[in-house]
Amino acid sequence: MIKKYKERTVELSKNMMIKEQLLSLEAYKEIKKAETIKTDVFIGDVLEVLKILPDEIVDCVVTSPPYWKQRDYGNTSQIGQEDTYEEYIEKLSSVFNELKRVLKPTGTFFLNVGYKYQEKEMLLIPELLAHNLQKNGWALINKIIWYKPNAMPSSFESRFSNVYEPIFLFIKKESKYNYYFSLDNLRIPTSNFTNEKSPEEILGFEVRNTLLKAKKSEGIVSKVYQSKKGEILVKVKWDDDNETLEIVQDFNKDSQNTIELICQDCGGIIKNEFQLNEHSDCEGFPIPLLPENTSHENLIEISQSLPLFEIESFFSESKKSNYNGKFKLSPLNRGASPGARKSLFGEYLVLQRRYKVYQSLIASYLRYWREKKKITIKEIDEKLGYKDTAGHWFRKDSGSWGKGGSIPLPDDWFKLKEILEFDDLYDRWVTETHLVLQTVKPHPKGKNPGDVWEIKLQPLSEAHFATFPEELVKKCIEAGCPEGGLVLDPFAGSGTVGKVANELNRNSILIELVEDYLDIIKKRCKHINEIIYIK
Repeated sequence: MIKKYKERTVELSKNMMIKEQLLSLEAYKEIKKAETIKTDVFIGDVLEVLKILPDEIVDCVVTSPPYWKQRDYGNTSQIGQEDTYEEYIEKLSSVFNELKRVLKPTGTFFLNVGYKYQEKEMLLIPELLAHNLQKNGWALINKIIWYKPNAMPSSFESRFSNVYEPIFLFIKKESKYNYYFSLDNLRIPTSNFTNEKSPEEILGFEVRNTLLKAKKSEGIVSKVYQSKKGEILVKVKWDDDNETLEIVQDFNKDSQNTIELICQDCGGIIKNEFQLNEHSDCEGFPIPLLPENTSHENLIEISQSLPLFEIESFFSESKKSNYNGKFKLSPLNRGASPGARKSLFGEYLVLQRRYKVYQSLIASYLRYWREKKKITIKEIDEKLGYKDTAGHWFRKDSGSWGKGGSIPLPDDWFKLKEILEFDDLYDRWVTETHLVLQTVKPHPKGKNPGDVWEIKLQPLSEAHFATFPEELVKKCIEAGCPEGGLVLDPFAGSGTVGKVANELNRNSILIELVEDYLDIIKKRCKHINEIIYIK
C-alpha cells in the first residue's frame, strides 16, 4: 500500500516555533481553498504542540484526557500520574488555557473527565476542573450526563456503581453571545403533540404587526388564497382600514427561512453567519441567494371571504381570552401547561421578517455606505426624527452576537436608503415579510435532545480497553463544529475524534504523546495529511 501522507520531525526552538506557526496557518488556508478533508497528527508533548499552532484556527475541541491515577503510559511528560489530584487539575488547566488561544472566538470545547475515588471518597475532579477553567476565562454552557448502559460492573458492595460521566461544554467567556451551536442533526422527532391546521382554518385569525416602531398594528385575515406554486397568501384587513396581501409561512417550518450567500470575490458559498469570518479578506459584500419573488397574479381563493360584520365586530369587541382555568389567576405559572398557554393567549398570526438576516453583515454594509456618505449617526437620527436609535444599526453585537446591535425595521430601511443612497443588494433580504402562526407547537425539526445522553461504551480490540464512543463524539462535533470546520483533540489516544470528524466532513488535528498509538490512528483515520514528530 502506497503511503499518501507526509512525515517529518521538528526539534523545537523559539525560531522554529514561529516558523511552524506560519507553516500551520498556510496549510489550513490551503485546505480551506481546496475543500478537502485532512487530518494532521502531532506526536509529542501537548503543551509544546499547542504552542506551535496559530491563533484562532480551531472550530471545536472534543477530548477526553487521561484520568487521574488510572493508566501509566511510562512517559515522563504524561498527564494523569501526579501525586495529588490538585496537581492534575492544575496541569490540565494549563493545557486548556493554551488551547483557548488556538480556538476561534466562535469555537466550542467539549471535555470529558471521569470521577475517581481516594480512600473510599469520591473526588469531584470534573467539577473542580470545570470551576478552575471558569476562573480562567472559560464559560460553562452545559454539563451533559453521559449515561453508560453497559458500564463495567462494580465489585464494591458499600456504594452504588458509577454508570455515568460528565461532558462539559465550554466556550470563551467573551463569546457568550457569539459561538457556533447547532441542534438540528441531534433533534428528536416529536409524536405526542401535533398542530395540524388547514389553510382554510386561518380565515378570521387575528394578525399582529410588530415590525412598526411607532405603534403595534392589528388586523384580521379576511381572505385566503393559494398561488400556482402552492404558497398560501392571505388578505389582511388592518385596524387603519388598509388591506395588504401577505405570504403565510408553512406551519411545519421554522419561523424564518435561512438562505445562502455567495462571495462576490472568491465565489464561495456562505451557509451561516460564522462563515462570514472566512471571507474577511474578500472584496465586496456577499450576495444573498433569494428565491424568486412570489407572484400575486392568478391566485386561487380557497376560502369564502370573511363577512363584513365579522370584520367589524373584530375591531369593536374586546379580544380577551375566555380562558377561566387555574392559570388565569397565576399566569406566570403557565409554563407548566402548554394547553394553558394556548388557552390564555389563543392562536394568531404575526408579521415577521421572512429571512434570517445576519446582523453583523448588515452593520458592516451600513457602515460602508455611511462612511461613503460622510454623515454622522447623530445626523441620521435627526433626519429620521429619532433619538439614540440609528447607532444600534451600525453595531455588530445583536442576537447571537450580543445585545447592542439591531437591524432596521423594514420602514426604517427604506428611509435610511434615501439618506445613505445605498444599492438594492439587501433590500429584499432585510425587508420581505411573512405571517407566522403563533401557537403552542413542537419545533418543526424535533425537540431538543437534552443534557442526558445514553451511549454505550465502545470496545476497540487494538487499544485493549473501552475508548471514547464514536456516537458521543459525533453528537459533540455535529453540535459544535460547522461542516468543513476544524476539530482538535489534544489527547488523541486511538484517534476516534479524527475518525469521526473525517466521516462528518470536518478537518482534524490530533495530538498524542505516546507514539505507540500511531499505528492505531493510521488504521482508523483515512485522511491523514501529515505526521509531525515534535522533539
